[in-house]
Amino acid sequence: MAGQSSLRAVLVVAVPLLLGCALLFPPRFDYSSRLFPHPVQVGAYSIGTDSVLAYKTEELRIEVEHMTDQALNQLFPEESTQGRYSSNPYTYGNHVDPSLGYVPNRFTVFRVTVHNLNHAKVELPPLRTLVTTNRKGELLEPYGVLAGSARNNFESYYRTRRGPSGNEYYRFNTRMGIVRTKNYLSDEKIFKGEDYGGFIAFESLDSEVEQVTLHIRDFVLKFNAFDKPLEMMDLAFEFDRQTTLQAYEHAEWLAATEQVTRARLRGQSEVRGNVTGDITRDVTAIDAFARTRLSEVNGCFEQEFISGNASEGDVSVRFSIQSSGLVEDAQIISSSVVSPDVDECIQSAAQRWRFKASRGTGSLADSLVTTPPPSAAKVTATCHFEFIDIRLE
Repeated sequence: MAGQSSLRAVLVVAVPLLLGCALLFPPRFDYSSRLFPHPVQVGAYSIGTDSVLAYKTEELRIEVEHMTDQALNQLFPEESTQGRYSSNPYTYGNHVDPSLGYVPNRFTVFRVTVHNLNHAKVELPPLRTLVTTNRKGELLEPYGVLAGSARNNFESYYRTRRGPSGNEYYRFNTRMGIVRTKNYLSDEKIFKGEDYGGFIAFESLDSEVEQVTLHIRDFVLKFNAFDKPLEMMDLAFEFDRQTTLQAYEHAEWLAATEQVTRARLRGQSEVRGNVTGDITRDVTAIDAFARTRLSEVNGCFEQEFISGNASEGDVSVRFSIQSSGLVEDAQIISSSVVSPDVDECIQSAAQRWRFKASRGTGSLADSLVTTPPPSAAKVTATCHFEFIDIRLE
């Protein structure tokens, strides 16, 4: 009896302790959902490096790549490492759903790139694309950018999730700035010898989905004298899905998220010389691009900081953007990190940056008839970066 009483006493103490550990350190999983090109391709389709599925003729090449959440988070590191406040528009960042124990997919995203090799002019209408799956009758429609552009759109999606605070409005604007510059936009005509690409997003896939087909419909190969479609075609890109769910040890989870310093924008960039109506050169677009380079500039700072050769502070870099998107005349105009090596590294990095080519200006009605010529104006931008030790947060 004494032994049984002792055992009951141990269980009474141990069970709450185990439950407490589970609450303090709930299980964490690394979840991955990837789409690989179907191994058997017929006709003009072929599989390239990095699982890029391509349709290619002598006149045209269209490349389709599934973007994993990991790849999207790497593109926008600053927007993907703020937990529930992450502002990456395509993913949940590193915010773990406590009911699942992992980060679920927010969307299904493809990067589509069109290379016009020999046609006079072609056009891919992104909002005419569709996704079908192996689930009978399932059909996913693409997300437009602005409210009213499509039944599903990013502006409405994030507006309904936006809170009343100033920070919520900032995150909303950050997300919209990214999708405006990274999504495959409508009415983009691609002339002979030119390339154009961007993201097309759909709803996240159900756990039962094993096969996915991206349908590109009404791709325009030829226009008449009035710039109306004369010849079109439909294409289908087939993918097989692979999902994995791997448990993390608690120490591994902490190690996977460990970081010493963080770079972030200190206020809006300063933009001069931009032509009204050229959305590729407005401050929102410049800031959205600068956020995609935060991991790069933090790499310039972090090692020098760890070595004791740099301190927390700000760096402002000014550069000119040609109409082609190339950067010239990058220079550091102010710095408080007290490290010439950090300044030189950031300056060199900025010199290598490439923005989207200028879209030019013009009314919406004009853009439906013809693609306006790019602005010849050279734009000068000044980006302000701030570097902090996140171990003190």
